[in-house]
Amino acid sequence: MPRISTNGIVTFYEDAGQGPAVVLIHGHSLDLRMWDGQVAPLLDGGYRVIRYDVRGHGQSDAPASGYTWQNYSLDLRDLLDHLGIDAPAHLVGLSMGGGIALQFALDHPQRVASLVLVDSTAPGFDYSPEYSQAVEGLVQAVRSEGPQAALERVWLAHPLFDGVRRFPERFDLLKSMILAYPARDYLDESQYPQPQWQVIDRLSEIRAPTLVLVGEEDLPDFRLIADILAVNIATARQEVIADAGHLPNLEQPDAFNEALLRFLGRHPRG
Repeated sequence: MPRISTNGIVTFYEDAGQGPAVVLIHGHSLDLRMWDGQVAPLLDGGYRVIRYDVRGHGQSDAPASGYTWQNYSLDLRDLLDHLGIDAPAHLVGLSMGGGIALQFALDHPQRVASLVLVDSTAPGFDYSPEYSQAVEGLVQAVRSEGPQAALERVWLAHPLFDGVRRFPERFDLLKSMILAYPARDYLDESQYPQPQWQVIDRLSEIRAPTLVLVGEEDLPDFRLIADILAVNIATARQEVIADAGHLPNLEQPDAFNEALLRFLGRHPRG
């Protein structure tokens, strides 16, 4: 399977089809398999579909350090360079993947045809105490119990995944991804200096056409982020996917794919 060197690590990726490039960026603790239901519809739509495992996930390297938004952006830059993608690409990112897409759009605006931000994070967003405490509890559990035990006991039980829990086969896929996640970023206690301006402060600089997708039943933090993105990115519009939580591409794949392809069709070149 294809692996390349990107920004000092080895990245695993898949590349299929011809046409405008659509890059699928998965969420935290998941991997490229979360996009299984999107590949065929995008190929049928005439797109070149690229998906990859973000550093520390799936079959990509999990180094001891380097888990910054800037490094995630550099990893993606090197991947596109390796694949010879010079024309602007459409970036589709879910949760953490949305944060990576936003960082990349600020670092390399000329390389972005459009953004699809799905239940996205926004680097620099101040999460609620409830969600922050849940994440901190997971970090401490990973350090005391080890990744797999903590992820199964704490993370898989989190309400973030309740929407997928309704569909046993899809939840089995989710579980297999999460339990394979090494959580090296949780074990890294080094301190990274924060940039003066975080993504959340720079949304007005983004010019690429942007679709903000959010599950109707996602957690309040992510619904608030969706509202912030839609208001502060001048080119953005928001769509709510009914009967979906944090992972609408898994929970409501038909509605998700329809919204994605409709948007891409309106912005073939950004």
